[in-house]
Amino acid sequence: MVVPSISFPAAELAKITAVRFYEERMLFLLLLLDDPRRSIVFVTSSAVDPATVDYYLRFLPDPASARDRLRLVDLDDPSIGSLSEKVLARPDVVADLRSLVPEGSTMLPFNVTPAEVRLADTLGLRLYGPPAHLARLGSKSGARKVALRAGVPRPEGAENLFSLAAVAAAVSAIRRRRPDAEAVVVKLDNGFSGIGNAILELDGLADPLPASKTTFCAADESWASYEPKLAAEGAIVEELLRVPGLMSPSVQLRLDPAGAVEILSSHDQILGGPENQVYIGCRFPAARPYRSAIVAEARRVGDVLAGEGVIGSFGIDFLVTPAGDVYLSEINLRMGGTTHPYWMARLAGGASYDPVDGELVTPAGRRLCYTATDNLKLAHLVGWKPADVIALVDDAGLAFDRAAGAGVTLHLLGAVPGHGKLGATCIAGTPEDADEVYARLVAALAALADR
Repeated sequence: MVVPSISFPAAELAKITAVRFYEERMLFLLLLLDDPRRSIVFVTSSAVDPATVDYYLRFLPDPASARDRLRLVDLDDPSIGSLSEKVLARPDVVADLRSLVPEGSTMLPFNVTPAEVRLADTLGLRLYGPPAHLARLGSKSGARKVALRAGVPRPEGAENLFSLAAVAAAVSAIRRRRPDAEAVVVKLDNGFSGIGNAILELDGLADPLPASKTTFCAADESWASYEPKLAAEGAIVEELLRVPGLMSPSVQLRLDPAGAVEILSSHDQILGGPENQVYIGCRFPAARPYRSAIVAEARRVGDVLAGEGVIGSFGIDFLVTPAGDVYLSEINLRMGGTTHPYWMARLAGGASYDPVDGELVTPAGRRLCYTATDNLKLAHLVGWKPADVIALVDDAGLAFDRAAGAGVTLHLLGAVPGHGKLGATCIAGTPEDADEVYARLVAALAALADR
């Protein structure tokens, strides 16, 4: 059973355009229906457009058989909030799921909180993901502590800050230790995609702290709204590395119940927003000059987390300077923005991961690289249906071709009608060619404005 519940505070989720459709990012799991022994129950807040379901199933050798083994359950509840909490509040849905999912089956969540634990227990399912009581290890403060234990460098900073006074003291300590530092970044412990970050310029520092020169990465944020969140969940403060050519790659790992650490992928993150703090997309694989270095550091972190009892898939973000210095930035103890493009490329392409080179390779020996984003947004697409966008990509000759190992796969199609927003994974044999596929897709979508 797939429960793509993005269980974060509703106020933070509301900052993401069309966030209620982000549950659809886990539809890549429908490709697991290529195994005729497997059945999937997929739960969503709102119904998934049938054309979107057909789109994913077309990547399978026998779509009709796959559909027979797929059950879609929706709550008809488009409100922003935890899907798991919504299910638990609906005895009728719980009863339906009990009838559809045999006890002892596996529940796959986006992230694990007490709500996911309660839902799995209620249904008698095995929960595949990091135990909820270890969630703090994936917070910004927890990541800094894990990095210290693993011997992985971190930016200068401090963690477990729950007040403006604590943040101010930490900033003063950074200034003493790093007199050349220009700015610091405050990160809410449970923030995601960079929208919980605030940048303070040290030459504009003031007392009280809210009078300081501050740039919030979320457009509607202010110290008045930020301070209560800081007090409730905690935060870290770190030196903002203003280094020309600074990169922010990531590594995906998977830990099994026996504690084995498996490297799944590496990516270069595509960032935007103030000081490139906001996640926009990614490129696979990470650049070769530092790929092996970040994988080695990720293994050390993985060993620490495995020792704590973490299982499942998660990601680690790094900062890499042109000189080759590697710093741990964040641990995302959940699925993330690189999860769905990686698995879509791997499953649709019939590829496997080569742990030596860190690349996806098909049985025919083709290498698969990609450029992916959740943030294609064009106003003239508002009112279009998922089927319209799928047909456009097909007609433009951009649809993914497994034999050629190139083309576009789409996601977030449910966000198109109301927001003109969608996501895409643009696949080719080299990073440069993947960027070219992405450019062709953007051009095809943009050309619609002239019709």
